[in-house]
Amino acid sequence: MTGTSESKTWHSETLGNNGPSIIWLHGWGQDLTAFARLAGLFSNNAQNRLFDQPGFGKTPVSAIGNGTREYAEELAKALEGTGPHIFVGHSFGVRVSIQLAAHHPNLVAGIVGIAGAGLQKKRSLSFKLRAKIIRTWGKATRVTDRLFGTKLRTQFENRFGSADYRNAGDMRPTLVKVVNEDLSSEARGVTCPVCLIYGALDTETPPEFGERYQKLMNKAEFHTLEGYDHWDILTRGAYQCEAVMKRFLEKNSLT
Repeated sequence: MTGTSESKTWHSETLGNNGPSIIWLHGWGQDLTAFARLAGLFSNNAQNRLFDQPGFGKTPVSAIGNGTREYAEELAKALEGTGPHIFVGHSFGVRVSIQLAAHHPNLVAGIVGIAGAGLQKKRSLSFKLRAKIIRTWGKATRVTDRLFGTKLRTQFENRFGSADYRNAGDMRPTLVKVVNEDLSSEARGVTCPVCLIYGALDTETPPEFGERYQKLMNKAEFHTLEGYDHWDILTRGAYQCEAVMKRFLEKNSLT
């Protein structure tokens, strides 16, 4: 990295100083190093700024329970008077990029969304019924612990909580809020060019998310990369992502 900075609490590092401005926003549970390999491929032809989002890396938690709209508002303040920028996000970072494009279009020249989250998975009726039972059980453990001093809630979370939830610590309220967001309305408000890239083996944010996003957005293109999942698309798949991104940037005169 060629430099570091603190933009109103958002820690960032810069890479390269020629060409368009690209803002890189990592996924949940990661930090700016998640994009080290892919951003490095653009170091000679772009001004890259990699951010640690609040609660990750070197950026402290800004407020317990913030959703992606609040994240976007914070970043918009940090970037006030600059841009427009190209935003490259992974998973959670795509959520924030969409919020920015919907509410601060002057800051966003284009979006590259890799394994973008922000839509609800399609679930079967049996899954929904099971989930409702588990949620009810979870609420009951809280009441029981409060009344009788038991530790049933901890056992419940260890059994049914996702790895992200178990590891979230103080960020749990934010995680719960974020995973329940549906950004369909915001996606409809995105007017800039968008490139959606998904790994064919991704089960966290399946490719059908990209297909749905493409239908919601006016200027979106959708790509599936065979052989990659939610995580290794940024590492093993870096050169494949680079090729798709460069074609997108050139086609939309964003280079």
